[in-house]
Amino acid sequence: MRRTRRAPPGGPRLRLLIEGLGSEGEGVGRAQGRAVFVPFALPGERVLARVVHAGARRLVAELDEVLEPAPERVRPPCPVFGRCGGCQLQHAGYSAQLALKRRLLVETLRSVGGLEVGERDGGPRVLAAPEPLGYRNRGQYPVARQARRVVTGFFAPRSHAVVPVEACAIHDPRVDQAVRVVRAWAQRERLRVYDEERRTGWLRHVMARVGVASGQVLVVLVGRHELRCDWRALTRELGARVPGVVGLVLNLQPASSNVILGRRSLPLWGQPHVEESLFGLRFRLSVGSFFQVNTRQAEQLFGRVRAFLGEAAERGRPVVDAYSGVGVLAQVLAQANLPVVGIEVVPQAVADARASARAQGLGGLEFHEGLVEEVLPRLVARGLRPGAVVLDPPRKGCEPAVLEALARSRVPRVAYVSCHPGTLARDLAELRTLGYRLHTLEAVDMFPQTAHVETFAGLVRA
Repeated sequence: MRRTRRAPPGGPRLRLLIEGLGSEGEGVGRAQGRAVFVPFALPGERVLARVVHAGARRLVAELDEVLEPAPERVRPPCPVFGRCGGCQLQHAGYSAQLALKRRLLVETLRSVGGLEVGERDGGPRVLAAPEPLGYRNRGQYPVARQARRVVTGFFAPRSHAVVPVEACAIHDPRVDQAVRVVRAWAQRERLRVYDEERRTGWLRHVMARVGVASGQVLVVLVGRHELRCDWRALTRELGARVPGVVGLVLNLQPASSNVILGRRSLPLWGQPHVEESLFGLRFRLSVGSFFQVNTRQAEQLFGRVRAFLGEAAERGRPVVDAYSGVGVLAQVLAQANLPVVGIEVVPQAVADARASARAQGLGGLEFHEGLVEEVLPRLVARGLRPGAVVLDPPRKGCEPAVLEALARSRVPRVAYVSCHPGTLARDLAELRTLGYRLHTLEAVDMFPQTAHVETFAGLVRA
């Protein structure tokens, strides 16, 4: 099978053997003494690629033709794969995706953190998702106007040009159904769509969030300011065409930035949240509250963290859940009779966590609002000596102050959950210098069809 991609004229054309995998799922070959990164190429393939960017140590090329395809190559299920910037691995069969993610994790830990994990018991497992498609419980679409039509889609790679998308292969279908209803309504109402270059217009994004267990759907419009509008036609159509829709919210984002959500949200109809359930516990998810996008895989991940931290209960010391979001893991741990201290910077997420804990009658929980790098050192200075700490930071990883506070508290067990192998490797290397050794390493495929992987690392004090 040969696959041809349009490449811009002018760049040199290279014949390459793809030998490795880059951090964003690109194939990596070598030419002219430099690494060549080729999106949508797989290890083992021979390809023709055209250089589009030349750096001092690396080249970036677009795939022109696959001369010798890998046996793992498949036809992508999405018609805009390769033009939309959302997925990177739809051209690989699912078992191959798992193997590629394991390889990427092992190589990143070795190259960035100096950690050898590939040979021990076959290396880290990557737990497969039961649903490689249709799993995302949340979607957020930028809005644009093209040829006098309102379109919703995703940004093309390395640009802010919107690629129209009718239905995303990895979304829960209800997400896209809600977005289509809003898009048609915006077209009929002749709403002014935000123009990023001119910084004019009103409607910036359309979002939808699904509570998988409850079946509830929350729809969110992201606009630059409040808008006087009769919302009844939209709410009627959402109610008629989107199963389980429970609310419509307007989020205000006046800033000229790439941050999708603003700080204020105004309920327009119904309830401003959905309910979700894990381990028999119910959680409230509002507009800006963080929750894993793959509900079924989140349960696998949190179950493993809970098992690793179980020994902390014997010491009777609290578990700190840093970057606690809406308190899902904190409440799962409290359900296992562990006292928990949660730390989270997003005010609405903290409010959701407290409300869920009260509704379920869970004791032994306290939540602190603020930056982890500020709150955790302050609590340790006041005498907090946790029996374990959970770290689940954003992609940039932990600030040095967080890891230093762990060392000062001499916490015996650390559960680190990461969505970025590079920053995980960096922080694991630092924890090793602070007196911790790696005990457990597993990955959970939270994001099938993409190059991203969620990793759980369990550490104990040496």
